[in-house]
Amino acid sequence: MPELKERLIESIIHSIIIMIISLLITYLIVMNLSIFLMSISSIIGVLFLITYIKKPYKREHLIINSWLCMICVLFIGSLVGKLIPLTSLISFGIGLSIVDIISFTKIGSKTANAKIMANKNVMSKLIVYGKSFKSDKAIPTKGLGDFLFYTILLSGIYKVSNNSNFVFYGVCLIFLGCAINWIIVCFIYNKKGYKGFPATFIPFILTLSLFLQFIH
Repeated sequence: MPELKERLIESIIHSIIIMIISLLITYLIVMNLSIFLMSISSIIGVLFLITYIKKPYKREHLIINSWLCMICVLFIGSLVGKLIPLTSLISFGIGLSIVDIISFTKIGSKTANAKIMANKNVMSKLIVYGKSFKSDKAIPTKGLGDFLFYTILLSGIYKVSNNSNFVFYGVCLIFLGCAINWIIVCFIYNKKGYKGFPATFIPFILTLSLFLQFIH
């Protein structure tokens, strides 16, 4: 049990570092890149992701490849957030959050999300890793889908507000939502049947208040 707690703490520390970096990169992309540049970067990103997922699993390249995948996802999410209408974005956020919650329960064991999580070879390529402070071991943090979702939200916030302050508020709310998730995990990680905790629901609920201001 002490070893499990130690791994959890290290994972959370890496998650905090990577979240801050990813939110900063997202902010810069959303605020500075045109849709054209986002489109070109997203096409390159999609091609890289498809190629990477099809390649044989190599543990020694896991960390660097996961970071490259994360950057690709940040460009893709920024473009999607720019293109999707507000009402569709809110509906998408609600639907994805519900599916995310269900996939961590017995009821959701047959969902696509749960099946992907059960496939270790595929799932290992869909997680962003940090490097252990004590060794070269890869430390899992969050899934690429979570980073994609957060980026879509931030890009959507900028689209409807056209205000950098709202994007900054969104960054803070998403990070706060993730912090709440980490705190909850600290209390339940050693419970029987623990499979993880949905990373999308709380950040979405917190940022929803920003979107609702622009619904007429």
